[in-house]
Amino acid sequence: MTYSSKYLFMLLSMCILASCSENTSPSILEPIITLSEATDIFRTEATLIATVERRGEAQLSFITLFYAAEEDAAQMKISGDPQSDKVPFHLTGLKPGHTYCAYIEGGSQTATLRSDAVTFKTQPNKLPKLSSPIPLSTGPLGIIVEFNIIEDGGEALAMAGCEIKASGSSESRRFYLPEIDLTSGIHQLNVTGLIPETSYVITPFAANSIGEAHGDPLEYTTRNSIVLQQPGCLSKLFENGGFYDLESLTISGYLNGDDFHTLRIMLGAPSTTEENFSGVKIGDVDLTDAVITEGGGSYDGSRFTETDKLTSGIFADCTRLRDIILPATAISLDRNAFARCPALNAISISAGIEHLLPSSECPSLTEIKVSKANRNFSSIDGVLFNHDASEILWFPCGKKGDYQLPASITSILENAFAETSITKLIVPATVTSISRGAFAGSALAEIILPDNITNISEGMFQNCSDLKSVCLGSGTEFIGNYVFDGTAVSSIYLKADIPPYATKDAFINGSSAIFEECTLFIPVGKKKIYRNHNVWGNFTHIEEFQP
Repeated sequence: MTYSSKYLFMLLSMCILASCSENTSPSILEPIITLSEATDIFRTEATLIATVERRGEAQLSFITLFYAAEEDAAQMKISGDPQSDKVPFHLTGLKPGHTYCAYIEGGSQTATLRSDAVTFKTQPNKLPKLSSPIPLSTGPLGIIVEFNIIEDGGEALAMAGCEIKASGSSESRRFYLPEIDLTSGIHQLNVTGLIPETSYVITPFAANSIGEAHGDPLEYTTRNSIVLQQPGCLSKLFENGGFYDLESLTISGYLNGDDFHTLRIMLGAPSTTEENFSGVKIGDVDLTDAVITEGGGSYDGSRFTETDKLTSGIFADCTRLRDIILPATAISLDRNAFARCPALNAISISAGIEHLLPSSECPSLTEIKVSKANRNFSSIDGVLFNHDASEILWFPCGKKGDYQLPASITSILENAFAETSITKLIVPATVTSISRGAFAGSALAEIILPDNITNISEGMFQNCSDLKSVCLGSGTEFIGNYVFDGTAVSSIYLKADIPPYATKDAFINGSSAIFEECTLFIPVGKKKIYRNHNVWGNFTHIEEFQP
């Protein structure tokens, strides 16, 4: 064979071999599937990632993760996206503290592929985790604490609550959350039956099948004061007994209708419920830092609290109340807020009070104090005036004897002297107006009104059962209804030259026949005018005097 022939044969052989090689090599290679080690492993969760290495044009029609705990016969599975190169699988609902085995299966048109198996172990359950307790509302006999069960440890709680122990004592008591509240989250617990002026350690606890865990303790010392961080909690602080010898109490924080209902009963008001604080001796109450809020139930069965207002009857019938300091944030004191408080001796008006009306049937009241910061009212010798003492608003019923109004007074307001115990009142010439019922029910025996008073207002002396003598000034022009009703007046001195207008019921007197039994004294020379008057002429006894 020639050289050229040999060369041609070798070249042809190489082409044939190359052609055979290309015809036998596969045109589609299957993907390679691998499964990563598990990450983000918790008690009931874990994450695995499948990686798909694609070779050629073969495509997966499905990709599935199979997994099971070692002791479980049944497998669980999760399907993923077969078109993705990295397929994450987030497993939930796993068993804490268990070992799991997992692998991937993927399928194409020509084959089913499987990855190597991966094992991982979930974290075990553990003890619950708690926060330190926080005092919400505190009192001399109890405390309401708040604590957080941050984690239940992965298992149902068997019990939770607070353990309390007096400092230096080996004995402790436990207060438990109700079964319905045995869950993670923030909880409140009412700890009662404490002893005043005693230090305690309060420790939260929670238990599951793993064991019992404790939060950091709270140290608390009971005082004769109450702090209410939330309204409506006052009664809870006195559950399981509230009978002790404290005579004064300071309350700060938020009080609604429920709180005033409880406070009223503590101060001797009649109860419409089963609450009973008859053993309590509290009579002095400091509400300086208290805030009145609307909400809660009725404080007396029919009335409800209003924000920053001491509404009518809010302390009515509190038979043990002796001394009270009103809230600094209060803006008004309604009429009869302290009605029928027989032991009430002193009231301190706060700086914020803008509107004020007196209360009736407070026979022991001798002093009404006013904060120096109040711009609307003032107190002189325990008597309540407006800021510049031009108006008198409330004379304490318990003050006795004679009383002389200051020269600055121009007005005596409605009911200002109602039911007071004074027997004689000296009214200065500066007074120009006296409102209705100003002296109603008082112990006045005599009174002389200045000449500047033109209007003898309705019921001015009504039910002044001891009143014998009244002198009306020369400027008198009008006599209102029921002015002398219920009096024992025997002498009326009237300085007016012209008979004042008298209303139809001006001289009604349920206790006596005033026209027959009372002598009317009028200025010298005016008897004929009065005798011929259609009203004043009804007096049987009319005599002249020199004013």
